[in-house]
Amino acid sequence: MLSGVWFLSVLTVAGILQTESRKTAKDICKIRCLCEEKENVLNINCENKGFTTVSLLQPPQYRIYQLFLNGNLLTRLYPNEFVNYSNAVTLHLGNNGLQEIRTGAFSGLKTLKRLHLNNNKLEILREDTFLGLESLEYLQADYNYISAIEAGAFSKLNKLKVLILNDNLLLSLPSNVFRFVLLTHLDLRGNRLKVMPFAGVLEHIGGIMEIQLEENPWNCTCDLLPLKAWLDTITVFVGEIVCETPFRLHGKDVTQLTRQDLCPRKSASDSSQRGSHADTHVQRLSPTMNPALNPTRAPKASRPPKMRNRPTPRVTVSKDRQSFGPIMVYQTKSPVPLTCPSSCVCTSQSSDNGLNVNCQERKFTNISDLQPKPTSPKKLYLTGNYLQTVYKNDLLEYSSLDLLHLGNNRIAVIQEGAFTNLTSLRRLYLNGNYLEVLYPSMFDGLQSLQYLYLEYNVIKEIKPLTFDALINLQLLFLNNNLLRSLPDNIFGGTALTRLNLRNNHFSHLPVKGVLDQLPAFIQIDLQENPWDCTCDIMGLKDWTEHANSPVIINEVTCESPAKHAGEILKFLGREAICPDSPSLSDGTILSMNHNTDTPRSLSVSPSSYPELHTEVPLSVLILGLLVVFILSVCFGAGLFVFVLKRRKGVPSVPRNTNNLDVSSFQLQYGSYNTETHDKTDGHVYNYIPPPVGQMCQNPIYMQKEGDPVAYYRNLQEFSYSNLE
Repeated sequence: MLSGVWFLSVLTVAGILQTESRKTAKDICKIRCLCEEKENVLNINCENKGFTTVSLLQPPQYRIYQLFLNGNLLTRLYPNEFVNYSNAVTLHLGNNGLQEIRTGAFSGLKTLKRLHLNNNKLEILREDTFLGLESLEYLQADYNYISAIEAGAFSKLNKLKVLILNDNLLLSLPSNVFRFVLLTHLDLRGNRLKVMPFAGVLEHIGGIMEIQLEENPWNCTCDLLPLKAWLDTITVFVGEIVCETPFRLHGKDVTQLTRQDLCPRKSASDSSQRGSHADTHVQRLSPTMNPALNPTRAPKASRPPKMRNRPTPRVTVSKDRQSFGPIMVYQTKSPVPLTCPSSCVCTSQSSDNGLNVNCQERKFTNISDLQPKPTSPKKLYLTGNYLQTVYKNDLLEYSSLDLLHLGNNRIAVIQEGAFTNLTSLRRLYLNGNYLEVLYPSMFDGLQSLQYLYLEYNVIKEIKPLTFDALINLQLLFLNNNLLRSLPDNIFGGTALTRLNLRNNHFSHLPVKGVLDQLPAFIQIDLQENPWDCTCDIMGLKDWTEHANSPVIINEVTCESPAKHAGEILKFLGREAICPDSPSLSDGTILSMNHNTDTPRSLSVSPSSYPELHTEVPLSVLILGLLVVFILSVCFGAGLFVFVLKRRKGVPSVPRNTNNLDVSSFQLQYGSYNTETHDKTDGHVYNYIPPPVGQMCQNPIYMQKEGDPVAYYRNLQEFSYSNLE
């Protein structure tokens, strides 16, 4: 009896616990976190809730969601920590003081595409750190203490495109660390890299579109030659790579140096640089051209460091107060007082170089909250704040900016003329926001802008003339948005060399007015769009294969119709894509009758199809030879008929053997029947004249054996009436 009561009690308690668990799962967005649905994606804001673990949280029953866990106390992630979060596509773990990630911590996150681990205390990335993240495309691990990365750390992340590792303590990269990933963006700024080998590192990032190598203490000696050679062969954006050592090259841009500068024949000069200037250097450089004193190229300012307990100074000062390093060269005038907004970190090596202002993840809701205003800011980082609107007067005092980073905020509105005063801005980051429409006045004043990042927004429409004011724009990222079409002449006023349209909703792109406005040499990414490989896509196919030789990153893969799903566009024939399209000859006639203003990429003339030049002339040649041969036979036959008609008065076979040959031809043509044979209409090969039945009786071809008189007597049996 007691056992039965105990059993019922256990069942009751278990039922109560399950009910409470379901209630917690249902009410998690109302009690523990703030949830907001936008564009069919649920944003779960659990920031600064004091969580020490997330295994007790129950995920919501939504198809996909983004989970924000910034500013909690997740110092360690244990195995299966996120096993219940299988529908998460974005996970923010910044500012948690995270020190360790155990094996299997990310198991279950099979659909996760973006992982943010920034501003933590990670020291190493192991081979099993990211186990279970097969779909990861974006990994941000900046502002940590990472000093080591194991060779296989990214080997399972086959879809990884963006890797952000800036402001860590990396001295080098292991061999083959990028062997199994196809990176397009790599940020290594603010580390301790001195050299970067080609073998094992650079050789595996051939598809890179942007690599940031700034603010590293590059050692510009012979060891840097592989990096220098690689930089000379690529056209991607790499930022400024400035030499730290040796002293004679300090402050020099690596891309402006020659091989002889990096590796002089007299290597002994490098060892004597810190003691005194060698005579060879005096002869080579005049005093005004000393790189350390050149006023036109100040040394690169270091990036804004995060709040750390372990600073990483660039200059070492010994006990005897002797300074070792190039910074002493610039201490020639009293420093100018600099102001920095509260809650931000500002750094600068030189007052001439301006401030780098780091206000990353400081919970700002408006740019105007930055008080006091920074002095001559050069770079302003406002990444990961709560900005929703960029107001017209927010940036009036930031005219000196070269870089403005507004990524990963919640910006949905940019007021007209907000950037008007930023006439010197070269790089603008608006990625990871909620922008839906781009319009021309949004970018007024940005005539110096070269790099514009708009990826990972919800952009559905771009108004005409939006980019016309951006006359120096070289790089435009519009990937991972909701674009279905582009207006005419949208790129006409730009100087683009990089265009990323990956992962939008394009089914086809017009050539006239859009693609034909792009420069001759451009790298363009069109992958992961629902391309409809029907007649409408023929213009895109011709443009990618023939017009101006564009560089296509990855292939255009068909999604529809079903018979072409998964096939690569360039491998499909024209007949397979559009069976009803006009033939080549028809297209040639049409192109001749059209206006001459038709773009070359749309022309259907034979010159647009060089691959057909080896086939069409050959067939025409063969047909022509056959026609000539047939005409020759007919002409010869007609000539013989004419000759025979002139001899139609001959009564009998001549007795003279000298005329035997001519008589034999008369016999041959006399054997033709007078009936006319109807020729069938059609190809010339369909008509074959009836055979000459009596050809074997021709005395020329018969062997003359026996009595020759009896032999020729048989010829009397032939009729000559047909010849008359």
